[in-house]
Amino acid sequence: MMTIQNEMQMVTVGETALSVIEYKGSRVVTFAMVDQVHQRPEGTAKRNFHDNRPRFEENVDFAKISKDEFRTDLWESFGFSKFASSGILLTQTGYLMLVKSFTDDLAWQVQRELVNRYFQAAPTSTAHQLYLMAKANWEQEQRLSQIAELQHNQQQQLDALAQRQSDMDGDTGYMTALAYCRKESIPAPLAYAKQLGIKASEMCRNLAIRMGQVPDERWGSVNSYPIEILRECHQGMKGA
Repeated sequence: MMTIQNEMQMVTVGETALSVIEYKGSRVVTFAMVDQVHQRPEGTAKRNFHDNRPRFEENVDFAKISKDEFRTDLWESFGFSKFASSGILLTQTGYLMLVKSFTDDLAWQVQRELVNRYFQAAPTSTAHQLYLMAKANWEQEQRLSQIAELQHNQQQQLDALAQRQSDMDGDTGYMTALAYCRKESIPAPLAYAKQLGIKASEMCRNLAIRMGQVPDERWGSVNSYPIEILRECHQGMKGA
């Protein structure tokens, strides 16, 4: 009979925490778990399996289980339809066969982690289990710390670029869209500045108003616009 080894036992793979499922002494996964950990649309793993069904050997690559073998309160939480009387569980070989077509960077990382962390033998002692849980938590914290540091560095670069462009604009009455967004403390200034620049360019052309040019390390140069034009476009976008 299929059992959840321990309701508190979780394995972190990529950015996903998976509950461990064991069937006849071996760890297995559901289609929903594969979609979740690979960040694929719901139903992707199930479709790939049925498209290549003849290649999978029952009781080797997968097991077909009845609803009676599964805890009723967990059936739907693992992606099985409440109307289904049976479901498919993938073994390690079945999982690896299923994801052969997944070749993006995330897929390579997830496959390695799922094999090493999830399909490995269950801990032989409580101490070993606690060690693995602590290790998974530490690795997750490291990933989150790296993401936060990357976002901080990107924001610093963005602020420096906006300040440099603002300094170049001086008191001429012209500003770049990015410098204006920074001055007005607009959230997500880079994405918004792109749209603001498009609106300002269109208005300047329609009114035959001169646009300036500001040197830029990445793009060579970027347009600058009369502050009043930027302000009017900004107000129009807020009201849209």
